[in-house]
Amino acid sequence: MTTTPDLSNAQWRKASLSESAQGCVEVAFLAGGQVAVRDSKDVSKPAHIYPEAAWTVFLDHLRGLVPADASRISVDITTDAAVLSDREGTAGAPHVYTHREWLFFLDGVLKRESQLIGA
Repeated sequence: MTTTPDLSNAQWRKASLSESAQGCVEVAFLAGGQVAVRDSKDVSKPAHIYPEAAWTVFLDHLRGLVPADASRISVDITTDAAVLSDREGTAGAPHVYTHREWLFFLDGVLKRESQLIGA
């Protein structure tokens, strides 16, 4: 049985370009080596919870350092959105971001902003 972590005191962070945006990818580093990811447009939707190692591999994939199939977390870029989902299917419903929200997040990832990588 998987236990959902308590996120009531999570410190949610986002890419620096997202600071003034209405919606964005938000990340919280949790005790026990877990990372929570949510869509700030709808915080009532459950956050995706991943082991920190899976998050690191995903960021490495976004930077072009590892192939997509090496990452548990996937992103599908469509004509309308960026859809973040869990290949294992345990994180719940996919999160859907606008292209602008995704580009702001990706900018932070490529710049290795500490609030996104847990450093």
